[in-house]
Amino acid sequence: MAADVAFVEGPLKFQLWFAEVDPIDLGVQVRLEVEYSSGNQSFNWTAEHLWFEYDALVQFESELRDGSDAGLHDMSEYPILHFERHSSQEYLTINPRSKRQSQDGDSIAIRLKINAGSMLALYSALNKFGKWW
Repeated sequence: MAADVAFVEGPLKFQLWFAEVDPIDLGVQVRLEVEYSSGNQSFNWTAEHLWFEYDALVQFESELRDGSDAGLHDMSEYPILHFERHSSQEYLTINPRSKRQSQDGDSIAIRLKINAGSMLALYSALNKFGKWW
């Protein structure tokens, strides 16, 4: 099944599926997959059953286009993705650490060096998706 939003930019492949709509909270359930393959390293991260408010998706899309930082938080305000642009280099942090997370719990966070232009490529893919919100 093809993703609703997808792009490939250098070593980064990003896919997003919209699974279920919640009309009461104005949000959507999402499946997110990030793949990264560079040289002799590869990484695949999948998160299912994420819930995002429409406003958070709109803000994320705007930040990707206009800002040096773009963060995507779920409905519980936990950070899921954080993109950074510094001069001609971009980075993606997946599942960044949150102040609200327990210090005792298991967590994974990874920071990837991605191609310049990846943030705009994701913005373009999100912008092309026919939104209902």
